[in-house]
Amino acid sequence: MIRNSLAHPARNAFLRAMVPPAPDILEAALCIAWEDQDSDRRSATRLILDDMADAMTSYIEAAETLLDHINIINTAFFDDLGFHGNEADYNAVANSYLDQVVLNRTGLPITLSLVYIALARRCGLAFHGVALPGHFMVQFRPRNADPIIIDPFRGGKRWSMSEVAGYLQRNGQHTNVQEWLVPPTPEQCIVRVLRNLKGSLVLYGNYPAAASAIERILVVEPSSAPDIRDYGLILSRLNRPAQSVAYLERYAHLSPDAPDLQSVRHHAKTILGKVQN
Repeated sequence: MIRNSLAHPARNAFLRAMVPPAPDILEAALCIAWEDQDSDRRSATRLILDDMADAMTSYIEAAETLLDHINIINTAFFDDLGFHGNEADYNAVANSYLDQVVLNRTGLPITLSLVYIALARRCGLAFHGVALPGHFMVQFRPRNADPIIIDPFRGGKRWSMSEVAGYLQRNGQHTNVQEWLVPPTPEQCIVRVLRNLKGSLVLYGNYPAAASAIERILVVEPSSAPDIRDYGLILSRLNRPAQSVAYLERYAHLSPDAPDLQSVRHHAKTILGKVQN
């Protein structure tokens, strides 16, 4: 493992947070930020969320309808608190750290959605995620009605079912819209946070931290072939050739028909050649 990550108390807390049958998404996300920043802001962040929710609750209690409740949360979240998508610096690593998202009021679709869900649930509304390809939103699922879908990254824009269907078609997905509206599991949400984090860290050349992000992905999805491949490739950059080849060979075993298998095998042979020489 990289940077002796397993010895870090945040890694142990992350493992505890992800124990089935009911992983704690908020705790796991805060543990990700704690390990990478080496600063435990879990309690402080929860207190900030509690204070934000308390300010909303008095207005919600006076409202009559479900839509009134949702409008109050939206007004507070987007207008009063100023949460918004970080379009100007989308790949910033801080966008994947939930404590920073709460402090800076900006982040990625997935992290903004997790904050929105945490606040809404503190106010008594059970929101869930919407995990579309390349985009993440939130939804409230009334009985006998279409979900109310809200886009935290785009200032609370509400998506109709036809807009979701059009988005899916443009992204090459032709399955039933309802299948995509099944709420993602806590495990799927956390893996999405970590994959975004991995991408940002690789972009900025922080390979030890990227390897650590993949380690946590593999805790949740131990047979994820693309992440096993990426871990092997990053280990080669970190001068760990034997481990690198082992993970690349595991990728080849898991994905014998992968389109990039030839290049991965060539990379593994190159690593072995350097070691043998």
